[in-house]
Amino acid sequence: MGWIKDAKAEAIGKEAQRALDEGRTVFVCRVNQGSLQSNYSGSLSGVAEQIEAIEALGWQLDQASFSHDHRDHASAFLIFRRPKPAAPPAQRQVTWGTQ
Repeated sequence: MGWIKDAKAEAIGKEAQRALDEGRTVFVCRVNQGSLQSNYSGSLSGVAEQIEAIEALGWQLDQASFSHDHRDHASAFLIFRRPKPAAPPAQRQVTWGTQ
């Protein structure tokens, strides 16, 4: 990975970790396409790496939306959620003499 992609992934990873440390269950962020990237079809520079950095902390991508600026560079608006812990199984109450 290039140093710019590394820096972006590290920075957004720190933000996702901060949200986790604060006990948040939802993390929302914007990820921008690289400004030097062409506007043709293909992967969005650094976007996958940033999503991977967030998901490595246990967040799961829940929703995504995209828009373009006046130069047609894409921005992804991403909503991540923490998996909800499974509810403990209901305890069956037994009284003496019944089953």
